[in-house]
Amino acid sequence: MSLSACLGGPIGWQRISLNRPISPDQVAFIRHGETPLTAIVEHLGSPDDMVVSGDSTHFRYYFGDAKYFRVNFGWGLRFLIPFYSPDMVLGGGGAGTHIFQVTCDDNWVAIDHSFAFHVSSTRFRFLPMD
Repeated sequence: MSLSACLGGPIGWQRISLNRPISPDQVAFIRHGETPLTAIVEHLGSPDDMVVSGDSTHFRYYFGDAKYFRVNFGWGLRFLIPFYSPDMVLGGGGAGTHIFQVTCDDNWVAIDHSFAFHVSSTRFRFLPMD
């Protein structure tokens, strides 16, 4: 019974990342019209998705991020009232998928690359209203 009060403290912060996140520093080597797809695959690994559109091909790398934060204001009462511990929890979080996309021409040379971040879905909000 004494250990149950110690489990799951008053503040909880969880973060889960799916796949390896790609940063702008990792893709700084890509030069438009010069870097072949083989060099990109050597640095970043194989892409998750490939879409053919007209005379170009888009390669996409997906990486996800989920965050959750919670505060239990009633956590300290379990030491004063051991048989009844009220939970007063305020928490929030979000999850989002981020994308890095490389566009190649017919010769498999990179002609463009960009990131798509879903920042608003993975940001912490202390209060439920924004």
